[in-house]
Amino acid sequence: MISARTMYRRALTAMLVTGIAGAAHAQTPAEATVTAAPAMRSRLLTSLTGYEVSEYLKRNDTIFVPVGPTEVNGGNPTDVEYVIPLAYAMKLAEKADGLVFPYLAYFYPGGTTTSPATVYISTSESLPYLKALTRSLIRQGFRRIVFLTAHGPSGNTMLPLVRETYDELHVPVLWMSTSLVGPPGSGARGPASAPPPATGQKPPAAAGQPPADGMGGNFRQLAYGAYQIVGRLNDMPVGLSQPRHDFPKDPGNLSRFVPPYNGTPAGSFYADPSEHGGWVMPVSAAQRAEWGQKGADYISAQVAAFDVNGALDALRKRDQFTRELEKKYGTLLPGSPR
Repeated sequence: MISARTMYRRALTAMLVTGIAGAAHAQTPAEATVTAAPAMRSRLLTSLTGYEVSEYLKRNDTIFVPVGPTEVNGGNPTDVEYVIPLAYAMKLAEKADGLVFPYLAYFYPGGTTTSPATVYISTSESLPYLKALTRSLIRQGFRRIVFLTAHGPSGNTMLPLVRETYDELHVPVLWMSTSLVGPPGSGARGPASAPPPATGQKPPAAAGQPPADGMGGNFRQLAYGAYQIVGRLNDMPVGLSQPRHDFPKDPGNLSRFVPPYNGTPAGSFYADPSEHGGWVMPVSAAQRAEWGQKGADYISAQVAAFDVNGALDALRKRDQFTRELEKKYGTLLPGSPR
């Protein structure tokens, strides 16, 4: 995870790539045509029958795609930074009458490969697979595709995904950090952390405090809330702890000269797995239940405050306007048939 400022900047850049950021926030819920989403047995594409998916596509074309890594993250399960966007996707789909495309939990992790729990897939390996999945979703009939992430280095893959998909297929797909889900301007909320000491490294927490999530709240409660929403709260361990140990730290501080994502200070690995997410600390069953409920309430409140239908309407307009540009500029546009 990285600072709120950095996540906001990178997610906002992705929105600007498709040209819809201003329109999404300019429109209020009252201005958008919003009807109550029909009840469905499930919003997960993989839980529905083929018939149910076909019937859904007769009335709508929206799908939320949570993407994340599997990597060490302190006392959390290794897929926590996938489960967080999954929880947001499920809530957003309920509000916007969309579906959710799950199970994309094995993508570029960053520098946490000093842990044997981290699954490493490079950005150059991740991008073609995501592009193939995106092409399939478009072929299936989904025109409004929203990728959601809660992982700092995700922009390394998601930015070229949205840009190249638009250039090659002329379909504007959207990528956004879960930090942007909330009232207008909420992506910049929360404490602005100093740049991390190494590329992709999570900033340290203040003394006596859990690590900041870069999303305007307590990362620990946010994580527990996400697992509660997806029905996996029991995956959060109770009573587990690990012994602490000393380890050498990287003597370099290149971020002092070139902050990450304003360039890059050079690649790096975490000196010890505990640097990403902290040490495993014992949690009681009562604490787990309390944090799960508080975190779930927080996510639900942020989704309720976010004008997802306005954003989807803006995405539709961008798609329609692109068709006009195709007629006007023809083969001058990249991806156009020659």
